[in-house]
Amino acid sequence: MSAAVLDKTDYDVLDVVALKKMATAQVVAAASGVAADRVDAVLEDLAGRGLVVVAGGAALPTDEAEPALRAAAAEHYAPVRTDDDVLALVDRFETTNAQFLTTMSSWQQIDVGGRKVTNDHTDPDYDDKVIARLEKLVARLTPLLEALAAFDARFALYGRRFEAAIGSVDEGRHEFVSSPTIDSVHNIWFEFHEDLLRTLGRERTE
Repeated sequence: MSAAVLDKTDYDVLDVVALKKMATAQVVAAASGVAADRVDAVLEDLAGRGLVVVAGGAALPTDEAEPALRAAAAEHYAPVRTDDDVLALVDRFETTNAQFLTTMSSWQQIDVGGRKVTNDHTDPDYDDKVIARLEKLVARLTPLLEALAAFDARFALYGRRFEAAIGSVDEGRHEFVSSPTIDSVHNIWFEFHEDLLRTLGRERTE
């Protein structure tokens, strides 16, 4: 593996692969903003550097990927890490994130006689209230996403992905709330949080 710091395009592609654990070139392009016709070449280069393994049409990160991403983030996002406005918004996000996790738990489980049981989604009024809370929490991310996008335009893609997922939920496709196999609200939020921590050079606390 080359010791050189990843350039920005390499970082963006590897970042998505690491966040998703496994991703096709098409998925990487959609989530990174890197042109689809460049992603394959970037993945090939990253594979040659020992940072990803490409098999069955999908890329997986190697153990070397995370250290390379951390080193590159420290260089590419140094200005973000010292920006008082961004850091203030990040502090507010920690509260919002805790509320999101609680709300997502409410989607997955309900209280019956003081016991938590799996939500079978047969109460549309209950589900609609949870969805409304989730939508409000996602909306609270807008100032932070806009502030980060001022440093790196790729962060604006999160807003578009959230909009698409919520649009699908509002159409009655409730799998877009939390399904682990699609670009659901839960998956996008989780990826954004991981991305944010890497950008800032922080560790997950919860």
